[in-house]
Amino acid sequence: MKKVKKVSVILATVLALTAVLSACGTEKTGDTAAKVSNAPQAGEASAKPKDKVKMKEFDWLEPENKGINIQKDLLAEFNARTDVNATFEVSHLPSTPFYPKLNAQIAGNEAPDVFTLHAAGKMKTYADSGKILPLNEFLDKDKAWKDSFISGAFNLLTFNDKVYGVPVNFAAATMYYNKDIFKQYNLEVPKTYDELKNVIDVLVKNKVTPIAMGAKDAWVSALFSEFVANRIGGDAPFNALMDGKGTWLDPSYIETGRVLQELTKMKAFPEGFLSIDNSAMTTMFQNGQAAMMVTGSWAINTLVNMDSKVKDSVGIAKFPTFPNGKGDIDTWLGQPAFNLVISSTAKDKDAAVKYLKAWSEEKIQKRVGEEQGDIPAIKVTLDPAKVPALSKDLKDQMSTMKGMFIFYDVGLGAKIGDEYNNTIQAILAGKAPEEAFKSLQAYTEKNR
Repeated sequence: MKKVKKVSVILATVLALTAVLSACGTEKTGDTAAKVSNAPQAGEASAKPKDKVKMKEFDWLEPENKGINIQKDLLAEFNARTDVNATFEVSHLPSTPFYPKLNAQIAGNEAPDVFTLHAAGKMKTYADSGKILPLNEFLDKDKAWKDSFISGAFNLLTFNDKVYGVPVNFAAATMYYNKDIFKQYNLEVPKTYDELKNVIDVLVKNKVTPIAMGAKDAWVSALFSEFVANRIGGDAPFNALMDGKGTWLDPSYIETGRVLQELTKMKAFPEGFLSIDNSAMTTMFQNGQAAMMVTGSWAINTLVNMDSKVKDSVGIAKFPTFPNGKGDIDTWLGQPAFNLVISSTAKDKDAAVKYLKAWSEEKIQKRVGEEQGDIPAIKVTLDPAKVPALSKDLKDQMSTMKGMFIFYDVGLGAKIGDEYNNTIQAILAGKAPEEAFKSLQAYTEKNR
């Protein structure tokens, strides 16, 4: 499955740093909101709950999402607090009608006090229109809260130097490699593109598929390309596109297309990879039939399953850098997946802030990592017995994260984002990069 982007994708993978999109995942269809019970809890009587302000939260959690149980416990405890003059009721809405329902509520002056939003471009729309509250004041007042988040946590939730959202968990993409294969051929984990090409040459000569790839699902090859583009051009080209000012004709994108075609000619990908889907790609790597694979943290649960032939030999590596590239090896592809924002019309803003803080508490974040199987948003120590070693490896490597750039089809939205995915698919099929990106630029200008 894919990340948050291909809904159903923040899938629950068992780890502290796993992700995908479980919090941003696909919700079941239907217009009926699932209500979380706010029955009086022990101690509420003394707090006189009837006098408390009744507040609402909207989110997209699925009924089967393990985060539901965490949220129920959080609500029970929060609504019983005597230091908060408010209680929360939560509505879980299907992902497809989520934004139309949310927007209708906002337009009707009935906006929920707290709600979830996707990061980057989606959240920026609400920030620019003044529908959500900047959080800098509250974060600056509570330095311990602000400093508890992992490095770069707010990068995709900040616009014009103002933070608008608090992340609960993350989804991240990475490069997996088969330690046994690397050891067999005396290979080192590649840190540069030249080293990667050398690894590919050795593997091809020994009739080993270097990189599992399934380009039948366009988002899979697009994810790979986004790493390449960032390592070549850095953050600026895509940030400019997200701001509506950039162009797909930037040299970094043209070079990305050439790199993809170079890797194809080198036989870095399996034969017939254009007709291989994401599931088959993962199975190929899981069965030890490829040395490397680039995908999201949502794959970890599959890779460490009992039936996985690589469960004891898979490792995690950062995506390599490129000669004269502007990107940093410690910049990760992913997204804060489940993000809470406060409506600018919230009935009690202080209570709303306390509610966001409750999601950031260590005990909740530990459960997000250990029970929900997602990447916690704060610096928290997880029980090794409750998460795979592979998850711990990912968490450790992400601890030095300098920044995060978002999946293109999430940041740009489905229309332009999906067209980017299709463009990469076309380039891998042989279309000239210049021609492909020229067409994408024309499409973007028409549909921006």
